[in-house]
Amino acid sequence: MVQKTTPEIDELVIVTVKKIFPYGSFCQMEEYNKECFLHVSEVSSGWVKNIRNFLKEGQRVVVRIYRLVPEKNMIDVSLKRVSDADTKRKLEGFKRDKRVSKLLEVAQSKMKVKSNMTVAEVSQKMVVEFGDAFSGFEVAAADGESALAKVGIPEDWAAAITGIAKDNIKKQVRRITGILTLQCTGEDGINTIKSLLAIDGAEVAYLGAPNYLLAVEGDDFKKCEKKMKVIVESVTKTAEKKACSVKFARKE
Repeated sequence: MVQKTTPEIDELVIVTVKKIFPYGSFCQMEEYNKECFLHVSEVSSGWVKNIRNFLKEGQRVVVRIYRLVPEKNMIDVSLKRVSDADTKRKLEGFKRDKRVSKLLEVAQSKMKVKSNMTVAEVSQKMVVEFGDAFSGFEVAAADGESALAKVGIPEDWAAAITGIAKDNIKKQVRRITGILTLQCTGEDGINTIKSLLAIDGAEVAYLGAPNYLLAVEGDDFKKCEKKMKVIVESVTKTAEKKACSVKFARKE
């Protein structure tokens, strides 16, 4: 995994709770090796009578950075601004990065001749070319070492990564869903709704008028979210032309 050095506003990070006080908690950011502060008002959306009912020393939680003051070395984070879906995605990504680091070390150990590229450099290259290093392993497992060599990864690394990938990586399916509320009051409303729901690349299920389950699957959460956004925007744009109302709510 490529070590990042600078946190950003609105970034999700994993922290370990170090010291708890009535007014908040000092935490250690695992990805940056920096201290941050979680104020009691940012622990929960409800009233917090006792912060220790929500946090314990040594606990690992996913938080969102909402304030950075570099000149004071101050980082403020929030727990209440993180959804269950955010937590799931962040922890999954963190585990993937850890696994990639181990797999790259194994791949390096299997090479007979020491490569000019380090583990960190190869990881960075895979992040640039495939979005994240784990996706590079998935590509290698599916398409072979030529897919890595084609984007500039040295042949020795490409061969070693592919061998590891074929033995250890299975293609994962990501799925995101939401509720699409669709109402058409025109004379031909039923047929209009049917035409709007004839969506390529998505699963549509009837939940009871006017609600429909919309689901998108893929190998990456970000790609799924982008695809869902395009679909909803397309349906909304077409629906408005046909005097229909559209609402969409993501399911966590």
